[in-house]
Amino acid sequence: MGKTHNKTAAGLFPLLLLIAFGLPAPVRAELANADLRGLRVHTVDGVLRLKEDQIDLGTAALVISRDWGTTKTLHTYRRKIDIIAEEIQRRLEAKKIPANFLAIPEINKYLFDELGFKTLTTADDPEDLFLHVVLDKKRGYCLSLSVLYLAIGERLGMPLYGVVVPGHFFVRYDDGQYRYNIETTAQGALADEDHYLRSFAPPAGHKLYMKNLNKRQTLGCFFNNLGNSYSAVGDKEKAFLELSRAVQINPTLAEAHTNLGNIYLSKGQVSAAIRHYNEALKILPKDPRTLNNLGNAYMEEDRYQQAQNAYLRALDQDPGFLDAHRNLAQAWRRQGLLEKAVAQIRAAITLEPHNPENYLHIGRFYLEMDDPQAAQENLLKALLYAPSMTAARVELGNAYLAMNRNDWALEEFTAAAAAGDAYEAHACFGMARCFHQQKQYDREILAYQRVLLIEPDNVPALQNLGNALLETGQFEQAADVYQQAIQISPQSGLYYNLAVAYVKQDNYEQALTYYLDALKMQPDYAAAHHGLAVCYYYLKNKELSLKHARMAQSLGWDVPRELLK
Repeated sequence: MGKTHNKTAAGLFPLLLLIAFGLPAPVRAELANADLRGLRVHTVDGVLRLKEDQIDLGTAALVISRDWGTTKTLHTYRRKIDIIAEEIQRRLEAKKIPANFLAIPEINKYLFDELGFKTLTTADDPEDLFLHVVLDKKRGYCLSLSVLYLAIGERLGMPLYGVVVPGHFFVRYDDGQYRYNIETTAQGALADEDHYLRSFAPPAGHKLYMKNLNKRQTLGCFFNNLGNSYSAVGDKEKAFLELSRAVQINPTLAEAHTNLGNIYLSKGQVSAAIRHYNEALKILPKDPRTLNNLGNAYMEEDRYQQAQNAYLRALDQDPGFLDAHRNLAQAWRRQGLLEKAVAQIRAAITLEPHNPENYLHIGRFYLEMDDPQAAQENLLKALLYAPSMTAARVELGNAYLAMNRNDWALEEFTAAAAAGDAYEAHACFGMARCFHQQKQYDREILAYQRVLLIEPDNVPALQNLGNALLETGQFEQAADVYQQAIQISPQSGLYYNLAVAYVKQDNYEQALTYYLDALKMQPDYAAAHHGLAVCYYYLKNKELSLKHARMAQSLGWDVPRELLK
């Protein structure tokens, strides 16, 4: 790794002359990291077991990259870093520049001007975190470019450190006498401390932010972003592992707690999510993203008042936070405050008047307020800005159904179902409702069966399918469908419907069982009392028949005279 030899004829000739005259060949100094044990590790756990002064940051980042997936070997990419460092070292030696702060312009010139490494303004692609991608594509964002810069400095023996502030990462030169902040997103330009204090508002006197990080702490920041990369590709387990490492290494890194909270929330472990959000807020109490996520966690536990307060705090810090406006609207809605919910979405529309999601949300609220006309107007706006928005088309179908425009509703549901996306089941459910209105029960049955192919545990679809089967005289099949629904979610209405299916088959004894099950769950179920009266009547138990007939009548059921005799 250390020495380089020029194998071209032009480079070899002077060397042969020196040997011929018995003079020693010039030897370039080894790279400063040549003896680190960290060069010989091949696993992330192996890196983490090293002592701080034995970690090779470039190797560690490449080991992590290999776990993500790359077709080339670790040594191939590490050699690329070495070659960059060796060329910079050669230039420094030629110009007699020491490997101190005076070397920074030389590094910047070679890395950014000559090799052409570029800055990405956002970290949208999770691939751009990894050092092998940075080296291949010559692009990166703040953390990934900084890791490359630190790896080069490590090879040159320069006192470079990673520095983290909320939402950003940069490099610092600090030899105890001179201190310079190097902004890798600005081609290595120097930035003063005030720039970071103004732009990123790190908490004063914090243990981690704005401090010189050691290599392990820098890796902790890397693990935080790595967890987000795995989360972005849907691998929650690996995301959880990497974010847990980030929190363990840097327990005062607020972003790591927030991101780990997000994984816990996605796994349904809401209490753990809330705990980590609150840990993050102890560090950055005004962070709107964490406050918004905390509100989402409270919503999962139906703690709407606390969710509302978290969203309001987020909006205090960032009045233009669109998601917080929408989420607050949902908190109002869950508390039955639909007028407030509508007003909150109107605030979001003011921020982004052409955003179709805003009109989708407000359309749904108007449907709940039994105002299908207002819902229609807003859902049409959603489709104006996003014609392929299936969710808006489904809700527009629901609005038309509420307005008794069955043909228009069926047209919207059919178009939505044809899209074949996440809303296909909703669209097919709407189609079934249209067919029911038209008394086209065979087509209704087919539509519900299509719903159940996508969502086998959809209880409303199972119940409505059973009802349609009853309408077409398929009593045994209806009973089977109701049984399936009961296994998923026992409900008094399902037991009642199952009893009806057996009554239709003149199986009154079996029907009795299910009417009684319905009454166990809902003692004032008038229709079930009436059903029992009918069953006992046909089973010649006049006393019990009269008892349940009178109970049904007292609950407001229109009981035939014959049962009351």
